[in-house]
Amino acid sequence: MSGEEIGAWLHPLRAVLDPAGEVSWPRLEAFADCLDDSLVRYPVGADLLAGPERSRRLLSMRAVLADAGFTDNPPAFQLLAQFVAGYRDLDLRDTAGLGHGDLIGRYGSEYTRRRWLPRLRAGGLAGIAITEPHGGSQVVRTRTHAVEGPEGTWLLTGRKTWISRLTEADLFVVFFRAPHGHLAAAAVDATDPRLRRQALSPAGLAGWTWGVLDLDQVPVHPHDVLDGNGMTMLRGHFAAYRPLVTSTALGAAAAVFDTVTTNLTDRRADGRITRIRDSSLVGLGRGHARLVTALLGAAAASRLAAVGDDRAELFGCVMKAHGVDTAHRVVADLAVLLGAAGFQSSCQTVKTGRDLGGLLYADGIHDALYRTAGKYHTVPVPAVPEPRAACGEVGMPTAAST
Repeated sequence: MSGEEIGAWLHPLRAVLDPAGEVSWPRLEAFADCLDDSLVRYPVGADLLAGPERSRRLLSMRAVLADAGFTDNPPAFQLLAQFVAGYRDLDLRDTAGLGHGDLIGRYGSEYTRRRWLPRLRAGGLAGIAITEPHGGSQVVRTRTHAVEGPEGTWLLTGRKTWISRLTEADLFVVFFRAPHGHLAAAAVDATDPRLRRQALSPAGLAGWTWGVLDLDQVPVHPHDVLDGNGMTMLRGHFAAYRPLVTSTALGAAAAVFDTVTTNLTDRRADGRITRIRDSSLVGLGRGHARLVTALLGAAAASRLAAVGDDRAELFGCVMKAHGVDTAHRVVADLAVLLGAAGFQSSCQTVKTGRDLGGLLYADGIHDALYRTAGKYHTVPVPAVPEPRAACGEVGMPTAAST
């Protein structure tokens, strides 16, 4: 039955996930129903691992969800929608919401918003181009750059690597060095002929094409450039985006958990096994606790980002690292309980493990994200200056002491 995962996983946490009653739970159930109906029309099971047909179906599903009104969603709803999507397939992570297109909504010029937001709300996709051959975590060393071009344009040249939605995106939000040296971002039309693509074959997350994006003097008009400091935009965007990735990963792991528990229950009921081993029961209990607490952590990170808290980036980093790490570990620990049947190439559990392995690297390698949190907690607290004393009071510097 559609939406069972909402009742089993999300409803018990409702008072914590949605303390202010901001989420329309009937709408969330309608989202689950719409996903299931779309999957009947456009199946994307583990037997269709990659290729143009799979991405075509995913785009079709995104259009169906957009037509049903699931594009612009409040943050609290979007977090739960990502769990629901991930429960079905990690490749459904882009079926709802603006995704990286949120950068257009938050920082785009009026012209850019008018041009791109209607298309994104109708089911179009935005890709993001940050990572370069020297490493994605070193954004300050970005080599893609712009030079002054004719009629006030900038000409953008460089190479971006490990780019998802390589052939499906309607536009790319590209980060680069502006002519005066500062980090900037711009909306680049994905149909521009000066973009060249080299598709690569990923080990997981193969629903969307992935690979290298080369830019060769791509013209950027002033209205294409996003308004703000590039690093500030990037940090703010991923503070909100990473909890969504985390929730999707945890939804996928929750589906594996339910597959395993159903399998064990059925095997005991029909006599294939006489009892479930204590070690298996311990593993199930530990896995459930890990997934629930990681989801609550992702919700806390999402809330901090929504209200603009200074700690949003910290929580987004560490909860993404912890949540994806947790999902990956739970799936690895529990998949073996399915026996040999769980290691067929067509098994969704195998695909989920592969996809979660990819997420350990996507949107920030998890060790680097943990390190960010560690640095935050070990930076000395700035000393609070003592109040200035009135002239003649103890502590006021005198001519002799200076």
